[in-house]
Amino acid sequence: MIPNVMVSVCYRYVVMMDPRVEFCGYSVPHPAEEKINFRIQTDGSCSAIDALRTGTTNLQQAAEVLLKTFNKAIESNNKVKQEKMNAS
Repeated sequence: MIPNVMVSVCYRYVVMMDPRVEFCGYSVPHPAEEKINFRIQTDGSCSAIDALRTGTTNLQQAAEVLLKTFNKAIESNNKVKQEKMNAS
């Protein structure tokens, strides 16, 4: 399980990247609880829920790119190791 604080920081970052969002803050009521409280203030052109949904989509897309890049690096590293073993 990823700690709530890490998830909160990521969400806050992607929500704040939305130009419609004026403020985004969060609090974790208690570390033992799996809850995050967000306060999102927009410029009025969208609701806080819409901003959070957009942030969720953007965070998911970023995570997919990160995972794909990581997997490519692992595959590349494994190929290099295999080539070194075959050359020996």
